[in-house]
Amino acid sequence: MPGRFFNHYIIYPLLDKKMANSKLDLYVHDQERGLLRELTTAERVNWSLESGKACDAVPWLDRITPLIGKNDTVFDVGANIGVVCHWFADRCAVVHAFEPHPGNFNTIKNQIDLRNMTNISLHSTAVGKENTTMKLHVKGFHGHHSLGDVDNSPTIEHIDVDVKRLDALAKELEVNHINFLKIDVEGFEVDVLLGAQELLANKQIDYVLFELQDSILHSINRTSRQALQPLFDAGYEIIDLHGKLVGANDSEQIVNGDYLACIDGAETAKKLGSSPFELI
Repeated sequence: MPGRFFNHYIIYPLLDKKMANSKLDLYVHDQERGLLRELTTAERVNWSLESGKACDAVPWLDRITPLIGKNDTVFDVGANIGVVCHWFADRCAVVHAFEPHPGNFNTIKNQIDLRNMTNISLHSTAVGKENTTMKLHVKGFHGHHSLGDVDNSPTIEHIDVDVKRLDALAKELEVNHINFLKIDVEGFEVDVLLGAQELLANKQIDYVLFELQDSILHSINRTSRQALQPLFDAGYEIIDLHGKLVGANDSEQIVNGDYLACIDGAETAKKLGSSPFELI
């Protein structure tokens, strides 16, 4: 414990200052998976060294790898700083990445230029249940920004962002079928799904990956059942990334974690890959 306090209050702030004043960018590279993540804090450097992971997503990326095909179209809703959308782009035909925060958007754009990626289409919009303008709650950590004041980290400012329905975006982009939809929107999963009712009803989306966290949902008066209901209503089955089926009556007791909506849960479970890392 004394060592952790010393690192947190002495070592990490000193290294953070040096990193901030340096003209060099520091990255962690997972060659096996093709992951490249910019490291901006000493604590993140230490986490990467200790865990052996380039990013938190590694355990679920390993498991969904068999579901991504080279001719696929992927929608990455809540692309954050672009680590995962580049992973998708290495494995599929085209990725449409949606990220409303200007700083995150520019980070993704810089990565596209750095890695000379030609199959990522980047969109500076949020995705929700209606076409409108909303306030984005900007948090202290780049992965926590949300359309609501969720309980993940303190809100430091608000910015107005455009919000569009996924049904409308697909038509605008002339995309008739989405092979894989990844959603990471800090508690607003149900809004994304309600804005994709036409796509879901017509089974124009093969897989939907999303995360549920009770503390985040409850902080904006939402439940896991609300998040799952549009998928059940559209006739999808939902499994966790161990392949266990989630029933409609189980959704109030669902544990925190990553989930996958699909047409056939049993068949999808057979396809899931393995990982040396446990799911978080």
